[in-house]
Amino acid sequence: MTDTAPPLDLATLQEGLRRIVGRRAFARGAAVTAGGIAAAALVGCGGDDDEQVADTTKPAGVATAAKTWPGITLKDGRFFGFNFNEPNKQPKRGGRVKQLYTFDPGPLDPRKTVAGGSHTAINAAHNRLIGIYGAPDADPFAVNKLVPELAQSWERSPDGLTYTFQLRRGIKFQNLPPLNGREFVAKDVVYAYENYKTDSVHTQLFEAVDRVEARDDYTAVITLKRAQPDFHLGLSTAHISVFPRELVDSGEIDKKAIGTGPMIVRKWQSGVGGEFDKNSAYWKKEVLVDGFDLPYIADQAARTAAFRAGQVDFGHGVASQVELGTILASNPDTQVYVSPIFAGTFTIAMNMQNPKYADERIRRAISLAIDRPTLGQLIYADLAKFLPVMDWRFAGFTQEPSTEKGDFGKWWRYDPNEAKALLKAAGAENFAMTMIYYNYGDDSNQRPNEILVNQLNQVGIKMTAQRLEYTQFNSQWTGRKIEDAADGWLSHGATGEHVIYGLNHSKSSGNRWRISDPQIDQWAEAHRSELNEEKRRELARKVWDRMLDQVYRVEKGTGYSFALQQPWLRGVRYSRPIGSGQYYLDVAEVSTHMWLDK
Repeated sequence: MTDTAPPLDLATLQEGLRRIVGRRAFARGAAVTAGGIAAAALVGCGGDDDEQVADTTKPAGVATAAKTWPGITLKDGRFFGFNFNEPNKQPKRGGRVKQLYTFDPGPLDPRKTVAGGSHTAINAAHNRLIGIYGAPDADPFAVNKLVPELAQSWERSPDGLTYTFQLRRGIKFQNLPPLNGREFVAKDVVYAYENYKTDSVHTQLFEAVDRVEARDDYTAVITLKRAQPDFHLGLSTAHISVFPRELVDSGEIDKKAIGTGPMIVRKWQSGVGGEFDKNSAYWKKEVLVDGFDLPYIADQAARTAAFRAGQVDFGHGVASQVELGTILASNPDTQVYVSPIFAGTFTIAMNMQNPKYADERIRRAISLAIDRPTLGQLIYADLAKFLPVMDWRFAGFTQEPSTEKGDFGKWWRYDPNEAKALLKAAGAENFAMTMIYYNYGDDSNQRPNEILVNQLNQVGIKMTAQRLEYTQFNSQWTGRKIEDAADGWLSHGATGEHVIYGLNHSKSSGNRWRISDPQIDQWAEAHRSELNEEKRRELARKVWDRMLDQVYRVEKGTGYSFALQQPWLRGVRYSRPIGSGQYYLDVAEVSTHMWLDK
């Protein structure tokens, strides 16, 4: 495989990010770096000499400008770009789009979940204050290109302590009881955010919030107790939608999602999937399709068969990488693009509160026992990267880290003999562990886990991989209740604070590994409030180095994600790195661009 992407440096990745703030903010010394945005007045949209933030309200289906997109070239010479250009066709109305779905639907209360299986429906029905630019021409290398959503503009005070959001007027909730089409106002923001702050799994994002106020019906003001450079970026994520008070008061919020969004939830059923009808009165733009269905298909072979037969239009886990060629042979007109990789996703997640993992020699032995090149070849046909879950763009690097430069420390390599010696020195020659997992995909979970069991066994570690159902697994993983180990995924967030503090600090809900390291805590706390970007990068790199030295988690490989779409599907780019456009949870964004060319 040849990676023909441009050199991965922050200047390239953040070319589009400068639109987040106006020229005046940059003139005062603002700078965008891997850690986020430096202290300055943050302008969301407008101002006489401020550069306008791009909006997503342009007509759906408008052809992207002709562009040669970078991508990857396989050994057989086939090239797949990181994006592709839309055909210059007039969009059509009607039809129902079907997205193959691998997540078992869960509760619809956005305060209770971080799992994608639930947030897809939540985001179909709701909006956020700030969005991420997600039109088909969005650059997959861009970072956090913010756009107005419920808030038409926003700004941050020079001291970084006050955020003021000017809301759009005339937005209405869906015309369903108990909302009945009432107007969305600033008090809805206050209610949702106060709930996130005090009674949710997202309290970490709101930890620095002093108060949330409605200055009037169309102005929401958030005052912080301390500077938090990345605060507004968290509000743009797919986990922080604005939900109404009425559903909480009625006790229906677990089973109903009624918001201001483009889709009305018609069905959301465990073991079955979801069905959404378009919101004909959507405030932002016309929704072209009549509906959006997400059939839940857990079996890999069944997913592939459904796509080949044209029963689904796109979706997660359409095919493993080894089946890609077979599908393209039978369905040659399939639209394919691939997503760049900046971080790992799944890890051998040891419960760091379990005494059996207290000795770092055992953790290091686990890492040394993994033959990453062989794993990458067997599972991903070398179409993979092995990276920490700490997205390097936010972890103190200006260029992609590599083993050649020593960026992954001493324990990232394959050395079974040293692994055995470490186990012997730790008195753990017959070490045993049980790793629970949910099979999100054969390439990401079941098949690599089978190989990992074998590789660990070669050095004397008996690992049992125990497969659980979706809800059973996630109740333990996201609830930080694993007893031994898990095939655990990172909690997503495209900010420096999340990557450094959120994933690693002992008090962070995103630290599912339950890591408790006073030195990391000290650095992470300093990093989350630091306004000087050079100092922030230094703190981030210290956390990165210590995490890898102590091996608090063992990252698995991440295969390139090939997004397969039927030749008649238009306007959809659902598989991008987080922060780079319509991420897979951003159903509201997906549904406002899609149309069927039939």
